[in-house]
Amino acid sequence: MKSVKIFISALEYSANLHLLRLLDTFSQKGIPFILCGIFDTQVLTSYKSNFQNILNPSNFRIMGFSGILKLIPKFLITKKELVKLASTSDIALFMDSSSFNIPLIRTIKKRSYNSKHSPHIVYYILPQVWAWKAYRAKVLSKICDSLWGILPFECDFYPKGTPICYVGHPLLDALPFSLNARQNSQKIAFMPGSRKAEIKALLPIFKTLAKTLKNQGKIPLLIAPQTFKDKDLNAIYGDLSDFEITFDTYAGLKDCSFAFVCSGTATLESTLLGIPTILAYKTRALDYSIAKILVKLNFIGLSNIFLEFYTYKAPKNNPNPKIPPIHPEFLQHFVTPQNLLNAYETFNYTHFFTQKAKLIEYLQQGSAQTCATNLENLIKNLQK
Repeated sequence: MKSVKIFISALEYSANLHLLRLLDTFSQKGIPFILCGIFDTQVLTSYKSNFQNILNPSNFRIMGFSGILKLIPKFLITKKELVKLASTSDIALFMDSSSFNIPLIRTIKKRSYNSKHSPHIVYYILPQVWAWKAYRAKVLSKICDSLWGILPFECDFYPKGTPICYVGHPLLDALPFSLNARQNSQKIAFMPGSRKAEIKALLPIFKTLAKTLKNQGKIPLLIAPQTFKDKDLNAIYGDLSDFEITFDTYAGLKDCSFAFVCSGTATLESTLLGIPTILAYKTRALDYSIAKILVKLNFIGLSNIFLEFYTYKAPKNNPNPKIPPIHPEFLQHFVTPQNLLNAYETFNYTHFFTQKAKLIEYLQQGSAQTCATNLENLIKNLQK
């Protein structure tokens, strides 16, 4: 069988982990493939024999609206090379990172109009059109051949006739365990994020809280990203004498009875694992002000958002957004050691585990198997 050339655009570390699980499932089908594009070769090291023309995504991982502006010149240079690679591929798979991927897809599509060959364009892990920039749903319906949603409600936000389907949530492929009761453990996890701006904003507050909890007999555990394993942690975090340290998120969380987590996928991860969680988020005042204007949601934590959609179909239908979410959220100046400590000491564990069960029921399944089957069917159609 002829090898299939698959172009990948996956910038975020989490997207690359989901990509790895997809490739692991897909490779079992025995279809030969070549990978090109921009993705994390350290995550996909088991497929290095499949690599061809790879760019490093690390320079494009940013936080906040102002961070995007700084990357525009670099993006314009990189885009030319990526468009050329994608245009010679059979399938082009884009994951997350809409500010990077949508302009790239537009250019690939434009080039294909003047070419005999056009890749089948797939978007997996879609932009959050249900939160902001709703117009991107219409854009993607026009420039993509297949849309793979990871949330049950996403399909409702796209125009009628859009080639979109719900494939399941990729985190459910990854979870090695799921706790259904309160842990009898003294360990408390702290996850301040992976970006420098996140760490700089949250870690001083987490350190003060960790010291207080340590004096109460608790064991603070800092969960650092795998990508930091060979780096100087003192240069990144400063003094970590009050923490135990691990680079294994799942093994670390499994031993913990509680977690303080920076906003993002990590809060959904800890919640699905059954670790009672408090979300803490701080960013530049300008970025936060812009987000408040553009994003019309009652919560920023993914677990809280998904459960609100599950219960009320849309946030605007929620008659009382003050009803306790699955986990508390503290934003900007409300992120203080005392506020976090108070929330920890008054946490509603019964409510958390009841809502966690609903969340898993809502998301239904992982996505790797469905996506692998979709890829297989695409390839069969392309090779007819």
